Formats: sequence, structure tokens, C-alpha cells
Amino acid sequence: MRQPIIDDRFVILKDRLEGFLKDLHGYINDMGSTSLPSIVSDLRSGLNEPFLFVVVGEVKSGKSSFINALLGENICPVDAAPCTDVIQEIVYGDRPYEDSVRPFLKKIARPLTILKTIAIVDTPGTNTVIENHQEITRNFIPNSDLVLMVFQAKNPYTQSAWDLLDYIREDWRKRTVFILQQADLARPDEIETNMARVRDLAIHKGIETPQIFATSAERELQQQPASGFDAVRQFIRQTVTGGRHYRLKLESILETTNQILEQVDLALAQRREQFKADKAVVETVRTRLESGHQQSAYELRTLVQQLGAAYDAAAKQATDRFRKGLSLGKLFQKSIRSTFGRKSSVKNWLGDIQSEFESTLKAKMGTLAEEGADHFLEGLHQLLKYLLDELDDVKGPRLREDDLLLKIDRRRQEVIATVRTKMAESVMEDHFAEDAVKNSDNLAPSLVGGSALTALGAFLLTVTHGLFFDITGGLLTGVGLFLAGGVLFVRKGRLIQQFNEGLAEGKNRFEAELTERMSQRLSLIYDDIDRNFLPLYEYVAQEEQRIAPLLQRLEDFRGDHQDLVSIVATDLDVARSPR
Repeated sequence: MRQPIIDDRFVILKDRLEGFLKDLHGYINDMGSTSLPSIVSDLRSGLNEPFLFVVVGEVKSGKSSFINALLGENICPVDAAPCTDVIQEIVYGDRPYEDSVRPFLKKIARPLTILKTIAIVDTPGTNTVIENHQEITRNFIPNSDLVLMVFQAKNPYTQSAWDLLDYIREDWRKRTVFILQQADLARPDEIETNMARVRDLAIHKGIETPQIFATSAERELQQQPASGFDAVRQFIRQTVTGGRHYRLKLESILETTNQILEQVDLALAQRREQFKADKAVVETVRTRLESGHQQSAYELRTLVQQLGAAYDAAAKQATDRFRKGLSLGKLFQKSIRSTFGRKSSVKNWLGDIQSEFESTLKAKMGTLAEEGADHFLEGLHQLLKYLLDELDDVKGPRLREDDLLLKIDRRRQEVIATVRTKMAESVMEDHFAEDAVKNSDNLAPSLVGGSALTALGAFLLTVTHGLFFDITGGLLTGVGLFLAGGVLFVRKGRLIQQFNEGLAEGKNRFEAELTERMSQRLSLIYDDIDRNFLPLYEYVAQEEQRIAPLLQRLEDFRGDHQDLVSIVATDLDVARSPR
């Protein structure tokens, strides 16, 4: 069975390392790095660069046949006349093609698996190449992994080939092996003699341990024994494609990737610590807002209670006046005024009680409302300043100036700056208070005026109207009131009770509406403040979603990397390259 040029173990390892580098490239690109992806791309390119073999020799030395036999495919034309008058670079391609790259260079592509790993440069005969030797030496010899010098087995003494070796050895000292091709046309003793002579010449040229092989492309292509190609392939596999220098190449790539993983590990550790700090700030802000909301709600409940006490005081005055007005003498006076004044003095009396009650209530509540509102706004202002101080603690650059962190830190700073600007405007302009509490220049009417007192007035109107009918029986004359006087003494207690119940119900309605209205406004205030922090909330939540998968993927990369290191270090039985 034909010996492969590339050790299967290295092929498998290369494919696995290629997949590893591809995934690593996507990973660090997702993290936002700007420089590391290009480093990984270079590693991938270096890994995927095929081994370059440069084949040189005189015209009709059998170079083309040797290349065809080595690749196991008829790629180079074989003709009795000189066919190769230009340099031919044989590479892998998804489809076959030939392209003249430069006047002295043709690229030949074939979809052969072996060409994914190696590329071969077929040169013109050395007896014609000297004038264009710079094309070879400048573009191919420096990057070559192996130079194969092909001679006719019957005559390996052509001067032009040995002159080219001088060019090769003088500047680059590339690994060179000697191929005595067309061995099937020479006797065994001839081959033995010529191999010894080539060895002596090579040593004379400075090659300490020349490697010389006798091959027969004819036998190899016909799959006959003793073609010599198995020995060539084994040497290439041990010294080049599966040799020590390739192992060093893999180790170098793995060491570089380890350095990259170390950078990623450090960056993620810092990013995680920053996330923890930012999350703590978010929790502090939310806790502070919740606590502030509760404190404000308590203060407003206290204010409602104080306003309720003021209501009770005004209600007591109204009740005292109502009780006194129910005396028989007072009612008789009202009846006389009503008779001669042609108007219901009782109705006016009850209306006066209502008006006086509302005036007294507004007067007493005004001061309380102003003081309560000022206290509330002061507390709100202190809360806003506290939250602004919290942002000051995190606004500065905490993350290390690192390629992997610049993008995320830039976004983080933008978020914090946005939130801080909004909060600073709130502290400076008090717009929360202005929008949510102040409806006019006077703060008290905003709190206790408006709909609450309007509703209270309407209720009292209903109460007093009902009492008017209870007192007069619907008779608006003084005679009617006089006749009803005896009844009033009997019903006086019930009327006062009815009046007090009306006031109590009015208080309940007043407190309920006031509490609801202030609670709604309080919620609007804190919702507005909380909305300013939404960019920070969203950023921290997104970071939490991002970091966990990144950390897990890093652990996976660590495990895969260690496996690759172990394979290179222990599983590959690599022989030392001959000197």
C-alpha cells in the first residue's frame, strides 16, 4: 500500500486545531476585540499554509514524472521534448484551472485532497533556469519546506543543477534531498555508485548528512514494487509534514492561543467584577427608591391625618353653630326675618354655616399643606441628590484599558452618562415636583383644593338642603317655622346627629379622595425617577445575560486547548529530524 506523505494523525490534529481557531476567532470577535481577531486569523493562515516543495533538476531528468508519482495523479505533462519552460506552482483548488500569474509563473489547481496540505513548485530545467533563477530563489526557495533536486539515476553530475544548489545553499540553507530518478533505467551497481558520488558532492557543498533516494516514477505509477517512493514519503512525513519542526509550529500556535485565552480570562474577570459593582448600584438605587417611596407615602399619610384633624376642628365649630341655631328663640327670629324679608332665613343660615366651614377648613389646611408639601419636596430633593451621588461612584472608568474591554466600557460609560444627565437635570430643575405636585404657584391648593374641596362643598350642600326640609317641613314662612318649633325641640338631637354624620361622611370622602389623588401623584413621581434609570437597568441585565455564556465558552476553550496540547505533547510519536 502506498505510504501517505502526510501522517493521518497530523491531518486530524490540524483539522481540529483549525476548528478551534475558527471558533476562537468568532468568540473574541463577539466580545468586541479589535486586535485579537486579526492575530487569530494570522494563526489560522499559518496553520493552513501548505507545505511547499520545490522540485529542481535538468531538463529530461524526470521531474514531471516524479511529481506525478509523488502526488499519485498525472498533473504535469510528460514529453520527450522540454515542456516546462516556466515555473509551475501546483496547488489545491475546488475546480481544476491553470492561470498564468506572471511571465515565468503558471498556477495549476486541482481538487486533490493531498494538495490541501502540500504545494509543489515544478521548475524549468536547471540548464535553462539560471537566467531566471531569481524568480525561483526570491519567491519560492525562502518559503520552501523542502527542496528536491532530481537527477537522472544514470547521470547525476550535471553542472547546472549543482550550480543552482550553490544559489540555494548560499543564502537560505534550505533542507535539500537528492532524488536519483528513472532508477528503472539503471543497473543496481550504477545506482549504488552514483548515490555514493552524490553523497560526496553534497558533503562537499556543506550538507552534513545528505538524504539520497533512488526512485522510479514508472514503477510507482504502475504500482510496482521497489519504486523507492515509500522511502521518500516516509522521510517527508518524519522530517517535514510530521516532523519536529511541524510539531514546533503547532506548539507555537497553541502557546499563542494560550496567551489569548489568558487575556480573555483576565478581561472577563474584570468585566465580571465590574458587573457585580454595577449590579450592586442598581440594587441600591431600587432599594433607595422603594424606601423613598415608602417614606414619602408615610409622610403623605401623616399629612392627611393632620388635615383630617384640621377638618375635625372646623367641623366642631360648624356643629356648635348649628346647635345654637336650633334654639326656639333663634328659630323665631329667623321666622320673623323670613316673613318680612320674603326669603328663607333658615336656608341662608345653613348656607352661611357651609361657607364658614369651607373657609375655616381652607385656612387651617392651607398652612399644613404648604408645610407638608415643602417637607415632601425637600425629602425628594435629598433622594435625587443621593441617587446622583451613587452614579458619581460608578461613572468613572473602572475597567482596565484593554482591547477586550474598550467596547463594553465605552458603552457602559455612555449609559451612565445618559442616566446621570437626566438625574442632574432633575436635581437642578425639580421637574418631578413641578410636574407631579405643583399645579399653581400656591402649593396648598394643589394638595387640598381642587376636586377634594369641590366634592366636599357639593356634599355639604346636599346635607344642608336635606336639613332645611327636615327643619321647615318645606314651609318657608315664619308661621311654618313657628308651628314647627315645638317639634324641633323633640327632633333637635336627631338633627344635630344627622348634621355630624353628614360632616363625618364628608371627611371620609375628603380623606379618601385626597389619599388616592396624592398616592397616584406619588407613584407618578417615583415612576418618573425610576424611568431615568432604565438604560442602566437594561445594561446590567444585558451584561448578566452576556457574561455567563462567555464564561462558559471560555471554560470550553480551555478544555479543548488542553486536549490539543496533550495530543501534541504525548500522542504524536514524532521522530527527530536528521541533521
